Amino acid sequence: MQKTPLSIRIIYILTSIVYYLTIIASLLGMIFGIGLLFGFWGDNVQLHTQMPFEASVVETGTAMYWGEEVQIELVEATGKFHYIDTPPIVARTNAIPMFFIFPLMFFMVFLFHRFIRNVSEGRIFDAQNFYLLRKLSYVLTGMWLFTVLYFQLLQRVVFQEMKFESLEFSTSGGWYSGLIIAALFTWVLSHIFLKGLELKEENELTI
Repeated sequence: MQKTPLSIRIIYILTSIVYYLTIIASLLGMIFGIGLLFGFWGDNVQLHTQMPFEASVVETGTAMYWGEEVQIELVEATGKFHYIDTPPIVARTNAIPMFFIFPLMFFMVFLFHRFIRNVSEGRIFDAQNFYLLRKLSYVLTGMWLFTVLYFQLLQRVVFQEMKFESLEFSTSGGWYSGLIIAALFTWVLSHIFLKGLELKEENELTI
């Protein structure tokens, strides 16, 4: 039996660590979401969520660039909202996505971990790898679709009006193209493994 390369073994160990950490994080996230949904954490929850807008800062500033002072202005800044003494309706609204995000996140890591385990065991051009990668591409697409719909809903329905003294908000962002690119890359990769499997079977039949 051919010995597994050290790089593959290291990747498998790191992936396994991420896999088990994801299990813990997903369980804690689901518990936290249940607590928000049913009000178990009381009335003094200090909730932080991803900001669904891009913000343009009206004020300008200065920075020292190689010893020379230059004028700067922040544009397309992103960050988090801090809900001070989070109202129950905000807590419940933000709890619902957790029951989609955390299971999808766990399933993605689970599929990738199974794929890396197969590779580390020498089963590279295996039909199971094709199905694992294809499922992973579908889950990434689902995550992208859910994320886009959720943040578009926040932008256009939930946050109807916000007022800050020195900020302007733009609704041009929130498309998370990185997720859909990862989904397309994984889908193409799955077909590369399928083609490799077909070539392997052809060579075995020829021999």
